[in-house]
Amino acid sequence: MKILICGATGFVGRHLTSSLREAGHTVIRAVRRPGEPGDIAVDFCNDTTREVWLPRLKGISVVINAVGLLRDSPGNPMQKLHAETPAAVFAAAAEANVERVIHLSALGVDSGIDTAYFSTRLLAEQVLATLPARLRWLCLRPSVIYGEDGTSAKMFRTQANLPVHGLPMGGRQRLQPVHIDDICSAVSHWLSDPNAASQIVEAVGAEATDMRGMLDSYRQQLGYGSALHISIPSLLVKMAARIGDHIPASPLCSDTLKMLSAGNTADAASFAKLLGRAPRSYREFIV
Repeated sequence: MKILICGATGFVGRHLTSSLREAGHTVIRAVRRPGEPGDIAVDFCNDTTREVWLPRLKGISVVINAVGLLRDSPGNPMQKLHAETPAAVFAAAAEANVERVIHLSALGVDSGIDTAYFSTRLLAEQVLATLPARLRWLCLRPSVIYGEDGTSAKMFRTQANLPVHGLPMGGRQRLQPVHIDDICSAVSHWLSDPNAASQIVEAVGAEATDMRGMLDSYRQQLGYGSALHISIPSLLVKMAARIGDHIPASPLCSDTLKMLSAGNTADAASFAKLLGRAPRSYREFIV
């Protein structure tokens, strides 16, 4: 298949590019800054019309949208990157006779939590649901994704290395980490199935845990003993989040704290069915 990946230089996009090429597919990268022959230069903030995307999709069988960001900003508005540009891509795909579309969304977008991250990603999902029946689509809603080169995974491993863990509100926030290799395998399995149906799948690991349990497991997998846990009071965490609201590079802000506190788990059965096996557990990500 000839596959166009939007956001191919991001964490998920890089892994999908490598995985699909290894599987024998021809992958074209749609990226902001072309770096290899065949790359397509795209301005994801401004390429919000079907007309811009139509010539880019000529001869393309599959479009994968892996564009995403955690923080909203004037220079990178979520409304454009998460909603308007994907909607234009999907509309162009329907007109250009693309066979399949894969969209990377996020677990919890339909939870009713009021954040720009969730609301803009949900808008893109709603457009997917309006596509013609002949254009099959897969929407993956991953939990926290683990990969050796992932920014969040590096941060968590660094924290796990420390003998003392400072845990926001005790680190009891629920999550269900999924390995990037399972994300890539799920995409490959769906593409290889001639009878694959359009569907939304919550992409999660084999079992849920909390932040404290995840860090403890990572520390054990790294070969260390138990860490000392220090609970950071809610008031201090909320103050830090408010400060983070004014620091674009900070992973902690009021919205990310709201999403973290709400939890991020789901039944793994649908993802296991898509994979054809059980997904990996966070307990075996490192070892």
